[in-house]
Order: sequence, then structure tokens, then C-alpha cells
Amino acid sequence: MDKSQFSFIDGAIIDSATIRLIGIEDARAESEAPHGLILTRRGGQWLAVGIGERLVSCTTTLVPDYAFIAIAESGREVDIGNNTLRQEVVALGEHSPTSNGPLTAVRAIADGHVFCVGTARQAYRKTGSSSWVRVDQSCKPKDPESRSTTAFLSVDGFSAEEVYAVGWDGEIWRFDGSVWHQMDSPTNAALHGVHCAPNGMVYICGKCGTLLKGRESVWDILGQSDTEEDLRSVCMFEGVLYVCSTNLVYRWRDEELEVVKMASPVSSAGRLTATDQRMLSIGLKDVTIFDGQDWHQII
Repeated sequence: MDKSQFSFIDGAIIDSATIRLIGIEDARAESEAPHGLILTRRGGQWLAVGIGERLVSCTTTLVPDYAFIAIAESGREVDIGNNTLRQEVVALGEHSPTSNGPLTAVRAIADGHVFCVGTARQAYRKTGSSSWVRVDQSCKPKDPESRSTTAFLSVDGFSAEEVYAVGWDGEIWRFDGSVWHQMDSPTNAALHGVHCAPNGMVYICGKCGTLLKGRESVWDILGQSDTEEDLRSVCMFEGVLYVCSTNLVYRWRDEELEVVKMASPVSSAGRLTATDQRMLSIGLKDVTIFDGQDWHQII
């Protein structure tokens, strides 16, 4: 693949032989034509599928009917499962992305539950292969003017009864399956990523090197002076915490952020995602995969 033609936004590990990315074709983006791409790499071969919407986030589930899900800013959802590709709309009307601003993130939780979030503290849960329900009644501002100053930027959870969403102004919210509760946050910096880790803790990263750790109502700052870069994504892999900016991947080691050295120099990062065996780093122009020992550049 000629990476000079494409920019990559997010990705997911499908199985031992397959990864899937979402991105754009640079030439079309320059003409401001709304579009998105789903790119699948299997056995060294690439397959691209065009979507007439800008995709912003993707995730994988264990549900065969929708094993891979991507969302567009506009509220369009694309899912791939059982060798079929389907497109649905997350919501319509007054409380939809059309009326409240773009969606920002999607994440599969346990037991096949999938949540997506967006500006104005929008939040939706996928309840079946083609059905989404609104769950933001207790967190979305009732005043339309206030909605323009709030946003969820990332979401993750341990279960459908313990979901966390983070966003502008250091906001941290927890969903108990019925109601969202705002947590006392130790920062007012914008928070870009949240990860419910296998060790039972929640890690959050954000603007100017902000890094938080906690769960439920207790949150602490992981103090570090190693970088003031905006941290965009956070992920635990093989018991080690990793975060990334738009151009570097770091690991948390001995109470410090240490730059990860890769065999091949890369110039971009931005999103991290992992399975039990591998971790994927996706940047605008670089995609690398880590097997626990070595980093291998795919693009």
C-alpha cells in the first residue's frame, strides 16, 4: 500500500491474520468530498471499501453479526459481520448527531454491548444487530446553547452497568446501566482517551500530558514531567500501560513516561488498541503492531 495516498484514523485487530483500518483518501479529502474508507489487510493483501461519510472511530466485538463497527461523524454506523457489510443510522431527530454535532468514539464493552458518544454529551447503546437506543437523558444538557460547550471524546467500560465517558473540561462521567453520574475530576484539561484495563483500574489521558488513574468516584493524577504533548489514546498490554500522542508512543515505567523505541522510525501515532496477543498503533501515516517483543511496521 502506498501510504502517501491515504491517512489513517483508527483501526482494530480482527484475528491473527487480519487487521482493519478506517481512513481517508488524501486526494479526495483535499477536494472536501465527504468520504471514508474501510481498509482490510488479510494475509498481506489489502481490500478497500469506500463509504460516503467521514469515519471517526471503530471497534470489534465477539458478536458474529457485527464483529466490526465503525461510526461516522454524522451518525452513520457501518458494521461488518458474517461476511456482510451493513449501514445504519445511530439516531434521527432532535437528539441525533445531525442536531447535536458529530459523534466522536465507539467502543465495544462486555457481552456484545457497544456504546458510542459525541459532542453535547451524546451517548447511545447498540442493542442488536441494527438497533441503537439513546442513553444520554441524564447527562446531555437540556439547554441547547449549553450543548455546544460540552462533549464526550472517548468511552469504555467493564460492563454495560459500568461505563465511563470523558471529554472537554476534564469531565468524567460513569453510567450505571440507567443513569449517568458526573465524577469529581482532578483536572479541567480536555480528556481524549479512557481505558478500562484488565487490572481493574481506569486510565485516562488528555491535554498537555494529563494522565489519570481511578475507578468509580476516586481519581488521581499520575504526575509526570516527561512530556507536555497532548495524549490521545491509552491502552494496557501485557500488564504495561501505553499512551500515545500524535507522533510518539510512550509506556509508563517506574513512575515515568518512556518513549517507545521502534525498529523502524515512524512519524505518526494517535490511536492504540490491543488484543491479548498484539497491540496496534495507528497514526496518520504509520501503522505498527507489537507482539510483546518487537514492533513491526505494517504501513
